Amino acid sequence: MILQKGKQYQKKINVLNRPKNKQELQIQLRNSSFIECEISDIVSQSSVDDFKFVVDIPSEIQLLFRYQTIGELFKCITGISTGKDALYISKDKKEGFEIPFYKNPGSRKFYTQQDGYITNDYLKYDSQVKNFMVRNKKYMLKEGVTCSSMGVNFSACYLPEGSTFGVNANIFCEKEDIWWLIAYLNSSLVSYIVRAILCRSNMITSGYVSKIPVVSFSQEVKQVLHKLSKDAYNNKLTPKESLLIVNEIDTIVFNELKIPLVVQEEIMNFSSNLQSRV
Repeated sequence: MILQKGKQYQKKINVLNRPKNKQELQIQLRNSSFIECEISDIVSQSSVDDFKFVVDIPSEIQLLFRYQTIGELFKCITGISTGKDALYISKDKKEGFEIPFYKNPGSRKFYTQQDGYITNDYLKYDSQVKNFMVRNKKYMLKEGVTCSSMGVNFSACYLPEGSTFGVNANIFCEKEDIWWLIAYLNSSLVSYIVRAILCRSNMITSGYVSKIPVVSFSQEVKQVLHKLSKDAYNNKLTPKESLLIVNEIDTIVFNELKIPLVVQEEIMNFSSNLQSRV
């Protein structure tokens, strides 16, 4: 993508989104398969991400970045880094290691088990061990939302009260917002926003999660999303089993936002083929 310096005499530009592989890139270049657009079409509309380039993103999705973000509405933070998990985290609950520790749900949605049990003395080690750090101490043991940190799938799960969390993104909000927010974060729309726009890689930090725009749902819609999310959690659905719930959530989100069918298809195609699209 080539841009002239400055905007004063800027004309339309040609852009080409990242293809699947080198061979596809060669074909697209040979056929001049560019998209002609205005420079304003490829600059993020987000109020917290000025002048970031977003290529080949439907305008309907671009407009979502005018909503307030996760970071503007809620506390989106990281927690404990031990420096060496093997010393301070036990796979099984035992004497001295009794506090659930969550660090990466991976592809699991709605419900995830703890990744282990951290030492009961984690606050002591924070003050005594140089590379053992406990960030955001006042949020430890509170209920919230824990998000994936590694893997191309982006997911959100319930973080039970009485738990600790790692350096993945964790969101803390009012109790009544937890379940509908988990549902929204597990939607194909958010998967598209995260992997097609915010962070096209196999990891994501709290900084990126905090930039996810939050749609303004009605109270009635929030109640429906709340129930879907809570039922999925209570039934401890596997990633494969949760697909039916995600499909229901997608339908609600698309209808509420009046997303055109062609854009819905692009979102679903991207989210269903993350391995090749990210």
